[in-house]
Amino acid sequence: MLKLLVILTIHLSVFANANTCMNDIYFGNGVWNTYKQANVSKKALKKFIRQNNPTRFSSTDEDKTYSFKLAYNNTYGTSIDLIETHWQLYESGQISEGYFSFVAHVLDGRDTEEKFLKDLREIIAQSDADTSNMYAKYQAESFNLKHNVLLVSHSQGNLFANKIYAQLSSSEKQHFQNVAIATPASRVFSGGPYVTLNQDAVVGAIPGSLPGNAEGFGHTFVPSYLNNPNSATKEKIAVGINEAVDVLDAIGCGKYFAFQFVSYVCSVHTDPQELVVDIYGATYKNGETLYTNEIVMTEHQRRILKEIDEYGNLVCPLKRFDIVTTNPEFNKGCDAYIIHDVIGKVEPGSYENSFTCAQYSLKSETVEVLNMMLSQ
Repeated sequence: MLKLLVILTIHLSVFANANTCMNDIYFGNGVWNTYKQANVSKKALKKFIRQNNPTRFSSTDEDKTYSFKLAYNNTYGTSIDLIETHWQLYESGQISEGYFSFVAHVLDGRDTEEKFLKDLREIIAQSDADTSNMYAKYQAESFNLKHNVLLVSHSQGNLFANKIYAQLSSSEKQHFQNVAIATPASRVFSGGPYVTLNQDAVVGAIPGSLPGNAEGFGHTFVPSYLNNPNSATKEKIAVGINEAVDVLDAIGCGKYFAFQFVSYVCSVHTDPQELVVDIYGATYKNGETLYTNEIVMTEHQRRILKEIDEYGNLVCPLKRFDIVTTNPEFNKGCDAYIIHDVIGKVEPGSYENSFTCAQYSLKSETVEVLNMMLSQ
């Protein structure tokens, strides 16, 4: 999809982060976790990852090359969470309709079939809504920003992970990896690694679940897995996460052209003003020459001068676009580089009406790279 930018009025303030190959690491929790509890587990995961790979995940690189986020799986109580889990197992073909119906009836405890079916419809609708919300979060906070997604999911979080993966576009799948911990599923849809303890009684009781492949007992994410006394088990988790990041860096980022800039669009201004644009992207190879994101960028950061007026109102809402215009002449139109959203293909463009043009000052290296891409 080509995203075209129409800017009528522009403020001078500009800000951009050089995080083209940013890996967003999400934790996806299991059943019966409050938001607070899930967030505690996310922080424990962050600590675990840093301890096991301090060079790659140094504190100084956080929010530059990686970040930690929470893909929260809501809890609705013991019975409802379990019914939802078994519904997801049935949806994936892992358990039969009869098996699901028996478990759901026992857990629901309704005295009439009508009441049971009403409850079931509500549970399914809520589960579908939660899945959509998680997917929307990945899109808004990662995919749309050209970030990679690494999901470390625990227990039921793996069922959500598989369901969401099935909905991803082909390009999104290239930028998504899942490390499954204590998974009740029969497989990891993304093809990523999994770690399940040999004596995880919860997973072991679920028909068709992946067999245990690590030493230890218990099912809880932090005590049983991250804090497992067996060093080989913890190493297996750490290696799985590290290898997933390798996949994202080598396959995802290497083929992920993420040209983007951030600008302020301000309704309080009526005249076009000069704007310096920050552009960045993944490594682009032209023959034997590599153009890295440092060359493509105009600057690593720019300070936001002002975004709140004296009355506390937001003056300039932040916008992101995937189009670059250059060398405009007021009232004479302008030329444009139109950058394809995912594959990085650049096409020439122009605007006849200067009212849709913004004056951008680009580094010569940036223009050179874009012109080379135009010739491909």
